[in-house]
Amino acid sequence: MLELDTSYTFSRMPYITYDALDDYATAVVRDALPMCLTVPCAIDAEWFAEFYLGLQVEYRRLSRDRTILGMTAFNAGCVQVYDERGLEQTIPVTAGTVIIESVLTSKRNAARRRFTVAHESAHYLIHRKAFAADNPLGVVGAFENRYLAAKTGRVDYSRSKKERTDVECMERQADFLASAILMPKPTLRMAYRDFFRCFGEKPRRIVRGVNPLDDCYARQLTEYTANIFGVSKRAALIRLEKLGAIVGKPPRGNAYA
Repeated sequence: MLELDTSYTFSRMPYITYDALDDYATAVVRDALPMCLTVPCAIDAEWFAEFYLGLQVEYRRLSRDRTILGMTAFNAGCVQVYDERGLEQTIPVTAGTVIIESVLTSKRNAARRRFTVAHESAHYLIHRKAFAADNPLGVVGAFENRYLAAKTGRVDYSRSKKERTDVECMERQADFLASAILMPKPTLRMAYRDFFRCFGEKPRRIVRGVNPLDDCYARQLTEYTANIFGVSKRAALIRLEKLGAIVGKPPRGNAYA
C-alpha cells in the first residue's frame, strides 16, 4: 500500500491540496492496478479494498432509514447495526473492517456501492492518523466514537463549499480521493479524447449554457464517462467539472446538474 506523504494538522488531518490528492490517487492506482492507467475502465473497488488495502468488507444495515451508506473501523470495537426488521444489534468489529449498507448490494445500486467502497478505502488511506487511538483530539464520525468514520448523503465535494469542521473536511477529502481513484486523471483524459474523436473533433472544454451543441455534449460526455468508469452520472459530472472539462451553468432542468 502506497502511503500518503504529506504534512498534518494538529488534529492529524492531512494538510493537502486537491491537486496533490489527485496525484496521490494516480500513484495509488499505478501501484495497485497499473493496467487501469493504460485503458479507461471500471476499477474493481472491492478488490482494491480487500486485496490491495487488506480491508475486510462486510454488508449490513447501518441505520433504520438507510442514510448511513458506509463506515470504516480504524480500531477494534463494537458498532450498532440493524437486522432486516429494523431491530438494533451490536456487533464486534476488528481494525480494518469496512461495513457497507446492505441495500447497495442490489444491481441498480452498483455504481453507488462502488463509490461507497472507494470512499471508505480513501478514509483508510488518508485518515488513519486522525482516528488513531493516541490522537488527543479524538476526531469523531457520525457515531461519535474514535474508531469509525461514516458516510451519509449524496456525492458532493464541490470546491465552492468550505468545511466548518474536521469531520466535514475528512468526508470531502474521502469523496475527492474516491473519485480520483475510480476515474484516474490519465485515463479520464484518454476517454475525453476518445469522446471527441467520435465526432471528428479535437478535444476542447465544453461550456454549458452557451449553445445547444455544448449542452448536448455535456450530457453525452457525462453518460459516456459514467459508463466507462462504472460510476453514477452525478459522480462523473462532478469529476469532469473539477478538472475543467465541463464548465458553465447547466440549462434549467438539466438532469446532470
